[in-house]
Amino acid sequence: MEQRSTLHQFVSRHPVTIFIALTLGFQLTIVLLAYGLMPMGSTLHEYPQAHMVFRLRVFGPLAFAMVLTYFLEGRHGLVKLFSAFAKWRVPAPWYALAFSWKFIVTYIGLAFLAISGMRAWPGAITEDFLPQLLKNMPFIVGIAVVEETAWMKFSVLRLNERYTALRSSIIIGLCWGFWYLPMLILGEGVPDGIPWPVFLVSMFSLTVMLSWAYNETHSGLVLLIMQILSNCAFIMVPVLPGWHNLDPAYVVGFVCVFFLASLCILWYAGPKELNSKGLRARWSDTNA
Repeated sequence: MEQRSTLHQFVSRHPVTIFIALTLGFQLTIVLLAYGLMPMGSTLHEYPQAHMVFRLRVFGPLAFAMVLTYFLEGRHGLVKLFSAFAKWRVPAPWYALAFSWKFIVTYIGLAFLAISGMRAWPGAITEDFLPQLLKNMPFIVGIAVVEETAWMKFSVLRLNERYTALRSSIIIGLCWGFWYLPMLILGEGVPDGIPWPVFLVSMFSLTVMLSWAYNETHSGLVLLIMQILSNCAFIMVPVLPGWHNLDPAYVVGFVCVFFLASLCILWYAGPKELNSKGLRARWSDTNA
């Protein structure tokens, strides 16, 4: 009993550190196991067993967030972990932003490249995007639920108890990016051709924007829509390197605009709270 109490105290002091260590360690282990099942030079999709193992990585963050939450706070903690998805009564402009932000930022980046003469305008919409979108929609929705619950609700809100909103966003944005890094380097599970430093900057910018949105609304539904539309836009708009013979210029343009947008959010909402009302969301808040 005393050992359990000591363990509980340790986990309660370092929940996010433990979550990050478990999540990144699990991710690396899954990637190594999957590639250990494949002959050198082959691709993951040629080996169903390896691909099945590789797909397990998706559930790691959510599983660890749920286990740690239940260990610390029991059923009440689990209810709180998911309760924000039921909060839908927020001002309409937040829904407008949730459905449009990725398209706005992406088109500004593409327009800048075209107007400056750096690259040709690639077109507004990819050809035959609908079948691809419908095929991937279950995964898009699923990964959005996993990431918003684990990285934002569990991690950012707990770090906000001790750190400023900006510092929490830097820590989680980088760790969230590191979760993707093994896949980015190996070219599996993420789009090909994105330079990893650019990807990390994009994840930091995403965390700043989502933190700001949550601090203002306390709505997990708004964040879920933001993330779903973010992934949909990458299928619908020809910005990824795969559409341009692995030329990363278009996605770099998008990330540059996104980073500038995140700096504007920090200026507007304040780096300490990321909230126009001056109070960041914390896990201990009753309405968080």
